[in-house]
Amino acid sequence: MTEYRLFESDIPYVSTAEFHKDRERAPHLEQEWHQPRLHLAARFVQEALSRPDAHTVSDLGCGDGGLLSLLKGTPETISWGYDFCPANASGWDERGVTAYVRDVFADLSQVVVGDIVVMTETLEHLADPHGVLRSLRGRARYLVCSSPWNENAAQHCDEHAWAWNQAGYAQLVQDAGWTILRHEQAGLFQVVLAE
Repeated sequence: MTEYRLFESDIPYVSTAEFHKDRERAPHLEQEWHQPRLHLAARFVQEALSRPDAHTVSDLGCGDGGLLSLLKGTPETISWGYDFCPANASGWDERGVTAYVRDVFADLSQVVVGDIVVMTETLEHLADPHGVLRSLRGRARYLVCSSPWNENAAQHCDEHAWAWNQAGYAQLVQDAGWTILRHEQAGLFQVVLAE
C-alpha cells in the first residue's frame, strides 16, 4: 500500500473554503482527460441504483454538476450535490441539477447524505479523507469515489493534499469499513464502487 500525505500542517490550505472561494468553475465534463472517469463513475452509480436499497444520490464535491447531469432522467432517483467553490454554481443552472454551495466537510454530521454518496476528485483535497470515509460508512449504503492513481510525493497536483497508488486507495476505502465491489482505471484516475 502506498499513501502520500502532501502537507505538513494540521489543515492543508487546499482543503479550506478560503482556498476555493475565488477559484474558477471546473467544467470537468467538457475536459477530455476528466470525461472517462466521470462516465465510469456514472456507470458505477447506475449499478448501485439498480439495487432495491438505493434511490438517492448525494455528490459531495460535485464541482459544476457534470456527474449529476449524467444521472438526470434516471427513473425514481433523487440526486443533489454540494460544493464549496461558488463559481461552480453557474454550472448547476446550466446543467439543470440541484446543488448547494456549502463546505460539507466542516461538519459532515449536518449534511444530508443519500443512499449512494459520490466523491469524485474530492478525497485528495481533504484534511482527513480517512475520517470522512469512516463517517459516511454508517450513513450511506454505497460509495463511488475517484482520485488520480499516478501521483506521489515527488509528482502531484499542487492542489492535492493526498495521493495514493491503486493499492493505497483500496486500503483507504477498506480501512474505513467499505467493501470494494469495483476498482477500475479511467485514464489518469481510479474509480471505486463500494458498499
